[in-house]
Amino acid sequence: MVEITFPPPDPQISVSPVFEILTLGSKLRRIFDPTKYDTQATSFRHYGPIGRFDHQRGSLDKPNYDAERGINYWGFELSCCLVEVFGDTRVIETENKEVALVELTKSIKLLDLRGSGAMKAGTVSAITQTAQRNLSQAWSSYFYEYPELYGEIDGLLFNNAHNNEAAIALYERARPQLDAAKIDSLPLEATALYPAISDCAIKNNLIFDY
Repeated sequence: MVEITFPPPDPQISVSPVFEILTLGSKLRRIFDPTKYDTQATSFRHYGPIGRFDHQRGSLDKPNYDAERGINYWGFELSCCLVEVFGDTRVIETENKEVALVELTKSIKLLDLRGSGAMKAGTVSAITQTAQRNLSQAWSSYFYEYPELYGEIDGLLFNNAHNNEAAIALYERARPQLDAAKIDSLPLEATALYPAISDCAIKNNLIFDY
């Protein structure tokens, strides 16, 4: 088995980043739990780092609250959201969960880490899949902290680690765009979502007992 090595973030490295602009009318989806921490459809989490591309100024061993840095995660498709939320347990639990659907009215600029995009950004594509989250978090902080290399990006576009669908990590910089977006939400246990959830469960070997 070939061991993947991750180059350390280095401001001297030559990069040619690839960007993806989410334009007017782009639709994003997110599963959230409104019963925890007063979470809303477009809330940013300021406690971290915990998730793959969290950029809070703490450590994976000692996460803390960072008032200036918040993050949330999205997918273009419901299936992406489902595998990211329930992929580790492989059991889809709909209780107390809602699905947010956001339609953008202002553009969002993302650093594209898909395909060769990761290497053009100075790292490797495995950064989007590795279980070593301290590494992916360090790179996210680096992308965020060096606008002279990557511009004032609003977040990251990457292929998720569960089924390789496109996923999005949004920094708090995207708050104005989310505040201006058209927002709708639906309980995950809504009957209208059952066909899509069942289809995702079958395709991704998940358990969905409804």
